[in-house]
Amino acid sequence: MIVASILLVPRVASANDTLIVTGEKAKGGTAIALDYASSGAATGVQFKIAVPGGEKAKVNLNGCLKALPAGHGGACSFAKGMVIGIVYSDSNALLPAGMLSFGSIGISGGAGGNPEVVEFIAADAQGNKIGAGVELGSDAVQSKLTHAQ
Repeated sequence: MIVASILLVPRVASANDTLIVTGEKAKGGTAIALDYASSGAATGVQFKIAVPGGEKAKVNLNGCLKALPAGHGGACSFAKGMVIGIVYSDSNALLPAGMLSFGSIGISGGAGGNPEVVEFIAADAQGNKIGAGVELGSDAVQSKLTHAQ
């Protein structure tokens, strides 16, 4: 389903943990910064971002999840037109409370339109979902979430 682009005003999610996605239109594409406002209750997160142009887009994941705190690992992949990211801890350590930078993603070569956050989940050390949401830091990214995951 194609969603018409509209100017989105950044909003703060009502949840404690928030993925902050900021996009900036650049020559031939979009640069996306991923930050995380952590309550200190999550040990891992998962997200999916739909990319304009789908599988034909060129996606640079070299900076994706490169700035994670000690004790945490992460991986990003690009499949079926989506960037899929996961942050985890082998020792079940909690993400520290506060603002965390996760990294960045570059997108080029796709059709017009904006990247869209289609999934975001945060989980505690027992694997239970915790209250989480998405904040859009610019109008170069859209959210298709209908409620906190």
